[in-house]
Amino acid sequence: FGVFITILVQSSSITTSLMVPLAGAGILQLRQIFPYTLGANIGTTITALLASLVAGTHAPLAVAFGHLAFNIYGILLIWPIEKIRNIPIKMSEKFAAIAVRNRMVPMVYILVVFFLIPLTLIFIVR
Repeated sequence: FGVFITILVQSSSITTSLMVPLAGAGILQLRQIFPYTLGANIGTTITALLASLVAGTHAPLAVAFGHLAFNIYGILLIWPIEKIRNIPIKMSEKFAAIAVRNRMVPMVYILVVFFLIPLTLIFIVR
């Protein structure tokens, strides 16, 4: 279902953001949202496929299909094995429990993962 919504709105962010209030209200559980999110990951590749069609060369189309294949193969590796499928869910639940106890943890996580690590890698590569 997540695939189709994402194809319609051309944004996996919108698709997954629709689930946040439902999870916050306790209407849906994380385990119910997870497959929807995986579908949104596949749906978001459609935007790249559409954009690659107007490029006029084969390279963008190959990259777009690579993106689609990567997402599909990732799901095919994770989904069939329940122990592997539960890893992201359990990690999310543990992180949420930590975040509830200490509100600074999510802020530090965002700063480290999205700013500190990328900037460090940029300076290392230069």
